[in-house]
Order: sequence, then C-alpha cells, then structure tokens
Amino acid sequence: MAACLILRRSAPGGFAVLVTVISGAHFVADAALLMPGDLVLLTAVYSVAAYASEPLRNLGLFLGGAFVALLACRALVGDSARDLRSIVLPVALVLVSIIAAWALGHLERRKAGAFRDLEQRQILAERHAEANARLAAYEERERISDDMHDVLAHTLTAIVVQAESGGTVAQNRETTELFASISTTSRAALREVRSLLSPDAGPKTRPTPGIEDLEDLIEGFALTGLKIDLTQTGKASSLTPGMGVAVYRVVQESLTNALRHGAERTVRLAMVWSMDELSVSSANPLDEPARHRPVQEHRGLASIRRRCELYGGRVLIEAGYDFTVNAAWPLRPKSSRTA
Repeated sequence: MAACLILRRSAPGGFAVLVTVISGAHFVADAALLMPGDLVLLTAVYSVAAYASEPLRNLGLFLGGAFVALLACRALVGDSARDLRSIVLPVALVLVSIIAAWALGHLERRKAGAFRDLEQRQILAERHAEANARLAAYEERERISDDMHDVLAHTLTAIVVQAESGGTVAQNRETTELFASISTTSRAALREVRSLLSPDAGPKTRPTPGIEDLEDLIEGFALTGLKIDLTQTGKASSLTPGMGVAVYRVVQESLTNALRHGAERTVRLAMVWSMDELSVSSANPLDEPARHRPVQEHRGLASIRRRCELYGGRVLIEAGYDFTVNAAWPLRPKSSRTA
C-alpha cells in the first residue's frame, strides 16, 4: 500500500484502483482492516479528486463507496448476531472519512485552478501592457519619422534649389561643377531620406544602396575635394543584399570621417577579395593633436562595428599617424571553409 504512493501524482486514477483492490482483497481474505495501510485509501480518494483529469475526478468517491459497501456486507455476513450498532459505527466512520477526503481533494483542485487562472490573467495583463508599450513606441517613432521627414526634406530641397540656382549664375566652370556636385549629392540624400522615412514605402519599394553603388559613392566624395586612392585586389564575388548594404555603409562612414577629420583631405581605400573573406580598409592622415589618442566610438563608428558583427565580420579601428578602419566579412560559412 505504501509503495503505491509513488503513483499518487503521476497516475492518480490507477493509484486509486490499485489501493482499492489491495485493501478490498485483504479485507475479504482476513475479514479485518489493514491498518494503517488502509489509510492510503483516503489518500487515493483525495488524490483523484485533486489531481486526476476532469472525467475521473469522482472516481475516488465511487471506489470509496464500493469499499464501504464491501465493508458493510462483510461485517453482516461474517457475524449476523453482532449488535447492529457495532457495525454501523465503523462503517459510518469510514464513509465520513472518504467523503471528507473527497471534499478536501475538490477544494485543492479549485484552489489550484484559481491559482492557474490568476497566473493566466497576470500573463495576459503583462502581454497587454507590453503590446500597449510597443504600440506607443511605434506611434512615437512614426511621429518622429514624420517630423524628420518634413525637416530634412525641406532643408535638402532648399539646398538643391539654391545649388541649381547658383549653377546658372556661376562665372566659371569650377564653380558650376561645384554647384552641380552639391545638387547631385543633395538629391541623392533627399531620395534616401524619403525612402527611409516615408510611411508609404514598404521594404520592397525602398531603394537600398549596395556594393555595386560604391563607384558612384566614391565619385561623389571626389567631387567634394576628397582625394581617394582606391586599390582593389582579387576577384569580386556576389554578396547578399544585407551584406552589400553593410559594406556600402562602412565605406560611406569611413570616407565621411576622412572628409570631416582628415588632415590632408586624402584617404587610402583598399578592398581585398579572397575566396573566404572580403576586407575593406581606409586610412587618412590625422592632425598632430589627434594622433595616438584613444578612439572614442560615437554613433558613426559604433554603426560600423554593428554592421560588421551583424554578418559575422570583425573591425579594428585605430588612431596612430593615420586614422585606420579595417573591416572584414566572411564570404563562406565556417563549416565550408574548414571542410
């Protein structure tokens, strides 16, 4: 009987049937209760009411009633001359104990159900709060995007108009080319701003630059007066669209830093293609006060690092005599490289 307790939680229905059979068989054979082993029968009634599946929750009460009926019949048949009161009292005591165990089991079931309902309501409330927070953040981002679109689009449009107007009244060829470069760069920036911030532009309709646009990017920086010494080694291979955007943005940020912070407005840009890896490096001279100082990674340099790490690459940024950015991306999975 004690060994059957191992099934109390995992198989309460089988546990109740097993202890009822054992206890009933012993009572039929010996005409005596198996004490304290028969107390396990009360545990069985409780376990079925508390832990069994919904169709079996009253099985314990039914088995307990069957055991009480067997107890009464065996007492009457075994000794008909015995006083009726001496039979009714133990039978009634066992019946009340079984009903009490069944009631306690149902109480435990209801309490566990109430806890589950409470946990479920808490989970739903947390999800609802999280959804509301996301919705509020989305609405705030949309508002900021609208404001940025209005401000930047208005500013860039004004720059385009002024540059084109300046080109029409320019007195020499150099000034005309300078205004044309400003107009071209501003128009490209305006298109990109509108594609990024416009709520009507879906991911499939937004033009994203890639590695095939690097030539136009370098020509645009060259028109601003930045001298770019470009070297390419190896045979170029196709990149995924996401990695192509990452390479483009890293080169763009590197050239922007060279234009803004370089000492001589010159930059050495190198792209090395191999079977396993693409590496891009840029180096531009620094002014004396900026040399050999710790690199402070603000938004631009942090974006370079993120774009490298996003596709399993690595980046090294140093400030010596030159400010150098060395980025590399794997072109094949590691498993295929080591095979």
